[in-house]
Amino acid sequence: MARGWVAIGWALTLAALPVAAQRAPDPARPLPAERAWLEACVLGALAHPPRAAFGRCAWRLAAVCQGEPGEGLLIARLPALPGRPQSAAICAQVETALWQQQMERWAREVALLAPTAQQETLRRLQRAFIGYRDAACALEGTLSPPAEAEANRLSCRLEQTAIRALELKRLRDEMWLAVGFASVEGP
Repeated sequence: MARGWVAIGWALTLAALPVAAQRAPDPARPLPAERAWLEACVLGALAHPPRAAFGRCAWRLAAVCQGEPGEGLLIARLPALPGRPQSAAICAQVETALWQQQMERWAREVALLAPTAQQETLRRLQRAFIGYRDAACALEGTLSPPAEAEANRLSCRLEQTAIRALELKRLRDEMWLAVGFASVEGP
């Protein structure tokens, strides 16, 4: 009987493939080249505190996504991307998605490096940040003039996410350094 259900599941999955393939691509989905650029920018800003890295890396992809000429060597290397240029709202969503992915990655790495007793605290803190960010940015949109509300909400979301991601990266880097020093000093 279980094999029958598995066969039905596979048949439904295979039947859905042509429908999934026919969907239009999501314009707010980050492209691999954009993800690689962001990682290279953050790596290039390695010696800088989070706010300096934010100044070097944030909003650059959104600008290029909108068709603005890039500044700096890394952006000059960003190739012409399919489906770009896009609207300012779509471009802010693309860059926010990239920072969100980085934030989640660095939060996982911090949790792996943290003492077991602190891991749950880190998870709760990250969930609280997401709630705070969403509420603060919704408020910013609500307090803005109607014509600017959505743009201000998206801008807030991008900036809050990027700053939090960079703070988590800094914390992860400091934890790695502590582990490295501990291993050199020995028991």
